[in-house]
Amino acid sequence: MTLTVSAKDFGPIIEGTVELKPLTVFVGPSNTGKSYLATLIYALMEVALRTSYPLHGRYFQPNDPQFGVIPKDESEISEAVRSAIIAWTQNVDTMSQAIMDRDGEFSDFRLDELPLEIQGMAKGVLKRSLHLTFERFTWELQKCFGEVRDLQRRSDGEVQLRVDLKQDLPFFHLSVGAKSSPDTMELLEDDFDPSSPIIQLRTSGLLSLAAEVSRNLRPTPYVSGTYDPIAMLLNTSVIRVFEDRPRSTYYLPAARSGIAHGHKIISSTLVRQYPLAAIRPLEVPAFPGVIADFMGHLLLMGQSHQEGVAPDLMSSVDFLEQQVIRGKVNLEESVLPYPEIYYETTVGRFALRQTSSMVSELAPLILFLKHLVRPGDLLILEEPESHLHPASQRRMAQGIVRLVNAGVRVLITTHSDYFVGQLNNLLQVGRASGRTLKRKGFEAADGLKAEDVSAYHFHWDDAGGGSRIIPLTVTPGFGIDAPDFARVSVDLYEETISLQRIRGR
Repeated sequence: MTLTVSAKDFGPIIEGTVELKPLTVFVGPSNTGKSYLATLIYALMEVALRTSYPLHGRYFQPNDPQFGVIPKDESEISEAVRSAIIAWTQNVDTMSQAIMDRDGEFSDFRLDELPLEIQGMAKGVLKRSLHLTFERFTWELQKCFGEVRDLQRRSDGEVQLRVDLKQDLPFFHLSVGAKSSPDTMELLEDDFDPSSPIIQLRTSGLLSLAAEVSRNLRPTPYVSGTYDPIAMLLNTSVIRVFEDRPRSTYYLPAARSGIAHGHKIISSTLVRQYPLAAIRPLEVPAFPGVIADFMGHLLLMGQSHQEGVAPDLMSSVDFLEQQVIRGKVNLEESVLPYPEIYYETTVGRFALRQTSSMVSELAPLILFLKHLVRPGDLLILEEPESHLHPASQRRMAQGIVRLVNAGVRVLITTHSDYFVGQLNNLLQVGRASGRTLKRKGFEAADGLKAEDVSAYHFHWDDAGGGSRIIPLTVTPGFGIDAPDFARVSVDLYEETISLQRIRGR
């Protein structure tokens, strides 16, 4: 499955498309839109997460107008739907054998294979899901960036902000943009492919569906934990469309050490204002959405329902603590409404404010991995090399690769040649045999596969007044071809040689 995000005239970005893979890497000069696009992806993934279950918590009615099905007579339509499903499943032996032949215990059904009566409702539900995605995405954009007008790239030519989210299997396409007004986002296109395999059922599930529909003249709501069989079909179709999106998305912004130091001050200031709330409005500082979310996670981390490191991430966390910061980062419960972050080594325990910039920068990442992040999540990490010595940057890259191999999807923005160079080495490790790995001091979790990596260079175009997103080649043998770093190295070398010649005279 391929998931791509495209942007046109978005902030400093003229245009470009990125494919999200287990590891996605953004490189390029400062102020070229790397963080803009990373934040856009965060907003899209957050929205997709919340629109995956449009029927959750409510009773689905076959004639619900918001799903595009408005029958002339409710009981007649209900009977028609019931009869269609019974006819679809009446030949139990033949159907069961066909399922077993197609895909073993499970079977994928395309939308256009369903009875026409169900197709209409399923299409309505999918359309509604995409519309909900658009509505919530518009709100999420404003939360993360501010007014729509401020998002549009400024130039002398025609500007049309546009954002596209595409998935190939099951296919869907959502496009939004500011077309007729610079102040308003519009739904430009929403589409899905009825021939995509959308609904998946077990053989037993199909037989239960037939039996349940046969017993009921009309679909039934939740009763003793039992789903309405038709709602089950429709829910399944929506879940399959969005199933490859991350289960949760976390954004760790640049300068997170400063935010981690300052979040307690902001929180305590708000707490002191609470007694005055009845007298005057609370004075709440405004933050970009990703920073507000990041601070919120830090403040509520002690109350997380996912205490403890996920078993699959234990190796990655241990590696970062032992090989990068050489100590442990934990939370200590406090009488205040937020936990205290502390760093512990063999020589003692220190509050975060007493630690080095490296520890302060990596402490939030380690806490997120311990308390929030799980396999299947997307972790967006800006400048993971920040405040790290080059040797630590290399180890940090190794820790990121271990996260990817543990099932966490990672998107990074980086300015570090050392970091990318180490990723390239780990792409070589991904080709090595077990015996070679052991001899070179690596483990299987350190190997990176080229097909799991996508990389993009944000190239500034002076003529266009913005940046263009250029895909970079990723190969097992060479790694990520990042010409920007090579040019800087060449320029530095040539300048050094020229200065040495001057000194020699």
